[in-house]
Amino acid sequence: MVERRVIQYPNADVLHEAVAARLLIKISDRLARHQRVDVALTGGTDGNAVLRAVAASPLSEAVDWSRVHLWWGDERFVPADDPDRNAVQAREAWFGKLVDNGVMPESHVHEMPADTRSPEEIAAASDKDNYDVAAKAAHAYEKEIVNELGKKQAFDIALFGVGPDGHFASLFPNHPALKSHDKKTRVIGLSDSPKLPPVRISLTSPFIRKCRRVWMIASGERKADAVAKALGSINNPQVPSSFAGGAKESLWLVDDAAASILRNGSAE
Repeated sequence: MVERRVIQYPNADVLHEAVAARLLIKISDRLARHQRVDVALTGGTDGNAVLRAVAASPLSEAVDWSRVHLWWGDERFVPADDPDRNAVQAREAWFGKLVDNGVMPESHVHEMPADTRSPEEIAAASDKDNYDVAAKAAHAYEKEIVNELGKKQAFDIALFGVGPDGHFASLFPNHPALKSHDKKTRVIGLSDSPKLPPVRISLTSPFIRKCRRVWMIASGERKADAVAKALGSINNPQVPSSFAGGAKESLWLVDDAAASILRNGSAE
């Protein structure tokens, strides 16, 4: 993991526009030298705002989307059409039109598995049932990563939001998921997330750190404490986002409000 850099913007709107422009330029630059680009998307307020900015940007016209593959850093393990799914929100905010217009192949959209159980089966499931089904889904996504990426075994760009509690992906403070996997595990299932829904799938921190570029995105004063604590420590289980970083680039892209404690020199 390389040194973390902070880039600050005056407000959330400018932040989202800047991240969208940066993403489109980096994808274009990468495609000039390589046959494909693999990007992991994030959900949440900031993630979806960035995707809407991508959809509206004229820079999008310069990208050969037929050579771009989309992935996710984490997902709520709910039915495929559930509006809470990150993939459903991202499709609506941005890439759905690319697929509908034949610009991006549907096969290049690598959604994390959805819960195919009936509502009755979900309601009757025990903790062990949920753990087993989440683990099976995580294994399936890991297999897809391995099959698609071959020797590369890492995403070119991975985007993540930051929660007010300091979590990123579905890696939560002091949760066993932060340390219960070995370094070869890329994806993990959770059945006891402290944030609803409890059943989730997430990339692991070791795999995230193998990605070439990892960008953490945060806006708003309610994220300020988490941003300061994450940047004031490394691999702190109380602040999971302190584990975040990329093999080539580790960026924290924040607005003034999210950086307000940093600005006051209180990152400790």
